Amino acid sequence: MDLILSGGPVLVAIVVVSLYALYVFLARFIKLSRERTDSERLMSRVNAAVRERDLDTALAACEAHGGPVARVLGAALTRLPYGRAAVEAAFQEASLEEEQELARGLRPLATVAQIAPLMGLLGTVTGMIIAFAEISQQGTGDPAALADGIGQALVTTAAGLIVAIPALIGQNVLSSRVDGILLEVERRREELMGEVVQAVATRREGTGRGDAAPSEDVAEPR
Repeated sequence: MDLILSGGPVLVAIVVVSLYALYVFLARFIKLSRERTDSERLMSRVNAAVRERDLDTALAACEAHGGPVARVLGAALTRLPYGRAAVEAAFQEASLEEEQELARGLRPLATVAQIAPLMGLLGTVTGMIIAFAEISQQGTGDPAALADGIGQALVTTAAGLIVAIPALIGQNVLSSRVDGILLEVERRREELMGEVVQAVATRREGTGRGDAAPSEDVAEPR
């Protein structure tokens, strides 16, 4: 308590900011840790359903699985009957929404990492102002008179750095997790689009053969 009081109101503000940063990090870390990223089984079911042109089964698999990958795939699959361009647009929109949702909390942590040292610097300046004010009133003969101002300057400077460094580390940890999830989404997007293209090509090939067979049968009697 004496340490907080020695830092003055600036140190109190730094402590409040640090508690907010800790809350944001823990909340987002828990949220990101609960997101499902194991999409191998999901993709097996979705790809099989696409090859069989069973859209309902593919959507049911996405809904049952959950997670960012499943949500993006589900949004794209709902546009599958409208063609590849519609699927691509749905992919882009759903991926952007997921990115915005996953990245929540990163900017506040980055802001704390930036402003905490500045708040410490503010405490340094105010502490030196107090110290010089004491000098102007009592002179330099009593070093104890300068203790409050110099103490505030040093404590707030250290506190600002102590808050900023973990906040920056936490922001990078969360950013790494978000990037990993988005990379998995993009990878599965490419995989699904490949399956869609292959399914369409197979269907066209089958249709072409179906059209060619009757002409051969008709040509034989001639």
